[in-house]
Amino acid sequence: MANQDLPVLVAETNDVRPLARLLRGIGLRHNAVMEISEAGFAVTVEEVRTLCAIAWIPTNLFTSFTFNPLPEPATFELSLDALLQCLNIFGNAGSTVGASTSTSSSSKPKRRWAGEGEVAVDDENEDYVASSRKGKEKRTGMRMEWKGPGYDLSILLSDDSRGPTTTCELRTLEPEELMNAQFDQEDMALYIIMKSEWFRDALFDLPPSCTRITLLANPPKEAMPQHEPNATISSNGRHRHRAEVGQFKIIAEGDFGTTELDYPNDKEVMDKFDCVKRVKFSYNSSHFSLLHRALHQSVKICLQIEKSGFLCVQIMMPLSENVEVGGHSGILEFKMHALEEDD
Repeated sequence: MANQDLPVLVAETNDVRPLARLLRGIGLRHNAVMEISEAGFAVTVEEVRTLCAIAWIPTNLFTSFTFNPLPEPATFELSLDALLQCLNIFGNAGSTVGASTSTSSSSKPKRRWAGEGEVAVDDENEDYVASSRKGKEKRTGMRMEWKGPGYDLSILLSDDSRGPTTTCELRTLEPEELMNAQFDQEDMALYIIMKSEWFRDALFDLPPSCTRITLLANPPKEAMPQHEPNATISSNGRHRHRAEVGQFKIIAEGDFGTTELDYPNDKEVMDKFDCVKRVKFSYNSSHFSLLHRALHQSVKICLQIEKSGFLCVQIMMPLSENVEVGGHSGILEFKMHALEEDD
């Protein structure tokens, strides 16, 4: 049993941006449940119990990480909105306010995400903006401490190594019960690993009016499609090639028709493509719009679908220098159920 005089958690970092970037990726609600373990944090939010988003934050994101286990799970609920605004209190944590609204229609009301505050800085340019302020890169350091149930989450923030410091105390609550259904690897119907930019660009190209997203995958060696006399030679050739190697397709259904984006099982597109038989399931388009924000600055995605249609998308962030073989520098995970055929 841990020494009761010791805090349950002490985590320190010289740069809060990697942590803030992961938390912003799941900021679809303003409260989150944080679970602490020897491996790091798991921060979970749910959208009306139909979408579960988790940020897996490993210990290698911190310069030091100390966890003293409790007899019960070290879990609490807190304001994700307040946490993100604390991390950006000196304006050095970056923000994706501009990026998050770039694909939305100007006629629709803006959805406010957790942590959206005063400074609008695109993540892709945050290093440049931070370094251009005084001719050098500025970072916010952090020391996070939690003494256990009933205590606030204490965060000491410093603006650069010799700058001012401030302490934030965030109230912690008893966590709500989460859906967080577990994905069954033994019941997998589709397993894909592909570059994030391919999937991100696909979501960007989908029409804003779409109400339903369908994922369709055909396995390799599928029956050859019939030759279409009105199609070009190259078009028929592409169809034969995709039937031979397998393909993944995203279909968006909206007010003005259907949009299809087709990805063959080629090395340039897919790192991994496991599909034994044809898979086709539909999902709520609003859930996929949330994925677009999470894909920002990620490198790869792993898309898995159970035979029942339960979908799990894991989004991997770039590896840092101190990551061991088989480790990661943060993963965002989104899980959702397929729509019923009658929906």
